[in-house]
Order: sequence, then structure tokens, then C-alpha cells
Amino acid sequence: MSLADFSLNGKKAIVVGGRRNMGKGFALGLAEAGADVIVTDVNNHDGQLQAVADEITAMGRQSLAIKTDISQKSEVDALVAQAKEAFGGIDILMNVAVRYHRKSLLELDDTDWDELTNVNLKGYWLMHQAVAPFMQAQGSGSIINLTSRGGLKAHADKGMGNYAIVKAGVAMMTRQYSRYLGPYNVRVNAIAPSLVEWEQHPAGDFYRENPDRVPPQAKAPPPEPSVQEKFEAWSTGPESLPLGRVATFEEMANAAVFLASDASSYVTGSILCVDGGYMA
Repeated sequence: MSLADFSLNGKKAIVVGGRRNMGKGFALGLAEAGADVIVTDVNNHDGQLQAVADEITAMGRQSLAIKTDISQKSEVDALVAQAKEAFGGIDILMNVAVRYHRKSLLELDDTDWDELTNVNLKGYWLMHQAVAPFMQAQGSGSIINLTSRGGLKAHADKGMGNYAIVKAGVAMMTRQYSRYLGPYNVRVNAIAPSLVEWEQHPAGDFYRENPDRVPPQAKAPPPEPSVQEKFEAWSTGPESLPLGRVATFEEMANAAVFLASDASSYVTGSILCVDGGYMA
């Protein structure tokens, strides 16, 4: 083994959904390991996306912040073309973007279904389709998708049914593309977290953009204990995690660096459970 195998020096990466939370953690982790990183997100109005790019630049890496709606093929194609022009190649793709809502499968209508599926599944597929030709031509590359424990086991939270279904789709998409792209030395893997810390819960974006659909309870004062305290409690509750805590962004980034680097050169089609033992 050589520690040099974990280096990403000279590699060019795109992190989709890199504005905050795990996406930001993945982007910073790849940059810390040596990669130049383009961060993209559907939202860039609050300055968070550019702030991530600036943090990467401060490390001495190249970075761009590009607004992209990955559910739109034209925007995906424009993103990949801009990345190719700016960096000259694409070695790493991380699909992290995600949307949520709080309706059960029985309550969904087709608009709700499309809202989530177009980003959480179709968007990942469009990114694969756009990036694959470049990686095939250069004879190398690593694609890393974010699935979930909910994509491997039916989700206990009734409001996460559609999320679990699309994350299961991401897991199978990962396996299928690993077979298509393996002959070109392009590896495709996925990370399946369980509970991970957050800066701001992503469901907030949906409710800010759709104020008429805010659940009644969301208008009331925040319940006690806090969301973060509940989150911590879940990790030691009935469906407890053997490690007894949530993961940090840095721990998730470590897994991404492994899958992006030559240290995992014989790993493809794998779903790496970084879940504190949840699936054990």
C-alpha cells in the first residue's frame, strides 16, 4: 500500500449539490486531497455556493461555482462543457444533490413525485450521460453517487417513501453504469449514509420556495427537544446505530476520497455503507 494512492493531486472534480451539508463536506474533502473542484447547485442566491468555491481556492486549488438544475438536460450539458473548458478534463463526478418533501406515498400526487424524482434520480442519470463520454475518451474516471440506507432498506419514516424509492434507483443505477463503463476504466460506486450532521435541513429550501405548502406544525414554535437533539436520540433509539452517534461531514468525505482515488482502483459497482453499522 502507498499513501500516494489516496492523493487526488491533479484530478478535476464536479460536486453536484455542493452548497452545504454533505455536498460541501465532499467538495472540501476532495480539494483537501488535492483535486480542483467545480461546485454546483440549483441555488446560488444566498452566496453559500460561491463561499464553498472560495474556500477551495483558499486551499490553493482551482474552483468554480456554477448554478445548475440537474433535472434539465440543457443545464447539465452546459455544466459539463464549462467544466471541460475550464479544467481540460473531468476525473471525478460526485452526485450529491437531493430534494425532500414530507408526504407519504399514499398522499403523493404526480407533481410531488416528479419534483423529487426529476432531481433525485433523473438528474443523476443526466449527469452520468453527460460525463461518461469524456471519461470514456480519456480512459479513466470515478463517479460517486449518494444513495442512502433508505435505498437499501424500506424507510421507517412514512414521509420518506418516495425518497427511499429513488435512492434504491440510484443504487441500481450505480451498479448498471459500473458494468457499462468498467471496460473504459471508469469506476462507478455509491456511498450510503445513515444519519449525518447538518448545517441546515434541506427541506427548508422546499418550504421557502413553496410557502403555501408549509405543514401547519412548521408554523408553530420549534418543538423541544431540538431537531438536532432528536437526531442524536435516533442514533441510540429503537433502530440504534452500533456506533451510537451521527456521522460528521469529514467522515463522509473520507469515504469519497477513497472512492475517488487510486486506492480504490479495483472497486466498482459497490455501495459503501458509511452508516455507523446501521445495516449490520
